[in-house]
Order: sequence, then structure tokens, then C-alpha cells
Amino acid sequence: MNGTPPPQFEGLLRSSCRAAGVDGAGVSIMSSDGTREPLYATDQVATGIEHLQFTLGEGPCVDSSSTGSPVLVADLTEPGDVAASRWPVFRSEAERLGARAIFAFPIRIGAIWLGVVDFYRRSPGPLSRPELSNALSSVDDLGLAVLETPSHHGDPGTYAVTNMIVHQAAGMAMAQLDSSIEEAMVRLRATAFAEGMSIDELAADVVNGRRRISKEKK
Repeated sequence: MNGTPPPQFEGLLRSSCRAAGVDGAGVSIMSSDGTREPLYATDQVATGIEHLQFTLGEGPCVDSSSTGSPVLVADLTEPGDVAASRWPVFRSEAERLGARAIFAFPIRIGAIWLGVVDFYRRSPGPLSRPELSNALSSVDDLGLAVLETPSHHGDPGTYAVTNMIVHQAAGMAMAQLDSSIEEAMVRLRATAFAEGMSIDELAADVVNGRRRISKEKK
């Protein structure tokens, strides 16, 4: 995450949670090439959810940013939920963090896609009609707030430093693996998750020469 959010943004994010009847939320931004970057979160559970999705490349935030539509999962443990069934690892890890329901909404200002906000609940249950309406209204306000945050003022597509490091590491891993950039990114995510570290930490090790991403032995 990009440190402590500005007081206005943090206040807006927390008031959005109260209006939507949820326990917490996290915001990820999207660069001009569609790369997602965790930005801010209200608590440790929300922080874990955002980093988990960025590391795994799966989850409601990923699906919402890909489709441009809300992804509403009232119970992560419901075996018949079609959406959650697409994220087997995220699903179990998010539950372990303490989340039982997750509601992801794309953040958009006009034709500009800014990112996604993930609301979570510790208990299962769908959003009521008023809660859904409040969540949608809050997302519009959060979009305006994202544009006003210091690191993105005037340019919502600007890379955060950690995002640049991840992409630099992916380029180095691509050369080490003799693979495509997509395959290199998948390997970085898989390695980070398997070793219990964030992709940011692994990327820093790769860029600083402390790690090499090796080809899998056959």
C-alpha cells in the first residue's frame, strides 16, 4: 500500500463502509496499461485482501477490473457461488484472513478507469438495496478522491514506485526464464505466494540481484 492515506481519503473510505454496512474496504488503482496496484485499505484484513489479489492475480478486484462490472459475493464459503469458484486459492486465503463476504466495484470517472474498491464483511450476507445504492454512490466519490490524492493528482495512470519495481523484476525474470512477460509475471506471483511474501518484496530481491527466477526442473 502507498503508506497512510490522506485524512480526507481515509475518512471517505471509512464513511463509505458505514453507509454500505460493511466492516472494511481496500482500493486498488489501475495504470494506463491495465496493471492493478493496491493503494489504501481501512485495516489489516482489507490490506491482506488487496495484496493477496495482486500476488495471485485472482479475486473479485481482478474480475471487476476485467469486466467493468460489480462482483458481489455474499458468502465466500458457499460452494455454489459461480464467481468465488473461479478463485480457489484466494477464496480460502480471504476466509482465513477473516472475510466472509466481498463486494467489488469498478471505480470510473467518465471514460477513465481508475481502479476497484473491495468492501468486505466478517459475516456472510448480501448487500440490501439501500446498502448497494450507498456503495455505488460512495464509489463515485472515491473516484474523485483518487484523482486528488498526491501520488495521482492530474495523472491517474502514473505508476507507483512499487509497481515500477514489479515490472522491472518481471522484465528480468523474462530474460532469466527465456519466456514471455506474461509467463514471467505469473511465475513471480506464484513464487511470492509459495514463499509467503508479497510480490513487492520478491520483486525488490530480483531487481537488487538477491534472487533469480529459475526454470522449473522437468
